[in-house]
Amino acid sequence: MSPATVRTDREPIAKRFPRLGDFSRATGRVSTAGIDNNRVPGPTDTRIEALVVLPPDTPATTIKAYEWQPAPPNRDALLSAELRPFLPYAGDWRISERYTEDVRTTHYNGTVSLDATSGTVYLRVIDS
Repeated sequence: MSPATVRTDREPIAKRFPRLGDFSRATGRVSTAGIDNNRVPGPTDTRIEALVVLPPDTPATTIKAYEWQPAPPNRDALLSAELRPFLPYAGDWRISERYTEDVRTTHYNGTVSLDATSGTVYLRVIDS
C-alpha cells in the first residue's frame, strides 16, 4: 500500500460520499492499495480511512432514520495511528447495515460507523 498523509480538505470525501451531506469537518487518508506501478495495466484500488464530523443537527436525524446496533468493541482496531488523535473519546459508536450501504454507495466496500454522541462518522473503505 502506498503511504498516505492525513488530509483535512473536504473535497475527496464529499465527492465520493455525497450521502454524508454538508459535513463540517473531515480528517482522513486516501491511498492506493496493492502495488502502485504504472508498468502494470489496470485500475488501482483506492483505500479511504476518514473521520467525518456531521453538522450538529444531523446525527439525531440520522439516528432516527435507520436501525442501529452497537458497534463491536474492537471496531477501531484498524484505525491508523495518524487518525487516532482525531477519534472522539468515549463515544457511543453504532453501526447500521442500511446506513453503511447508503454512505458507501455502490462503488466502495468496507465499514462505516457513527458516534451518536459527537456526530462523527468513521469510514474505512476501498473502491470496488
